Amino acid sequence: MLLDSYQQQERFWLKTLFGAPSREGLQVFRGEFVVLEGELKASTGKRTPPKAVLKQAVMVGDESQLQMVVGNFASIDELPEFVARFHSALAPECRPVLFIDNLAESAEVEIQGHSYVLIQHSDGVVWSALTECCYLDKQDLKGLSGEDKVIRVFEALADYRPELPSRDLETMLATKTEAKRTTWGAV
Repeated sequence: MLLDSYQQQERFWLKTLFGAPSREGLQVFRGEFVVLEGELKASTGKRTPPKAVLKQAVMVGDESQLQMVVGNFASIDELPEFVARFHSALAPECRPVLFIDNLAESAEVEIQGHSYVLIQHSDGVVWSALTECCYLDKQDLKGLSGEDKVIRVFEALADYRPELPSRDLETMLATKTEAKRTTWGAV
C-alpha cells in the first residue's frame, strides 16, 4: 500500500491514526506528513526537523495512489514542494483540500490537471473545518472507528463543491500575506 511505503520512508512525523478501515483496499492516515525532509546530520546520522510539513493531515490511499489529501500548510510556499514530490501519486479524482495560514483569499487552483482547493485558515483544527465543509456533525460519525470516520469524510468530500474563484498558483504565491497561525496554551 502507498501509505505503508510513506511510513517506511519516514514521512509520518507524528502519527495520530494509521490503519485499514472496514472498506477494503484502502488505508487512512491522520497526523503530520513530511513533505520536505530536514538535512541529515553526518555526526549523528539523524535528520534535522522537516522543512515542509502538511500539518493535521488527513489522507486516504490505496495500493498506488492518494485518494484524499487534506491538511494545513503554514505557508503557500510549501505547496510547490508538495506538488513536486507527490502530485504524481494523486488519483485522477483526488482534489486536495489545503487549509493555508497565509493566503490572501481562498481559491481553486488548477495544477497539472488537478484542482486544488486552497482555503484561508489561520486558526482552528483542520478536522473540524473539514467536517464542516462536508456538512457532517458528530451524529454522522458516532459509533465509527477512527479509520471509518476518515472514510465517511472521504465519501462526503466527493460532493464538496466550494464556490471559490479560480486562480493560478503564481497569483496565489504573489499575493500571500504575513499571517501566522494563532497559538494558544500556557504562557
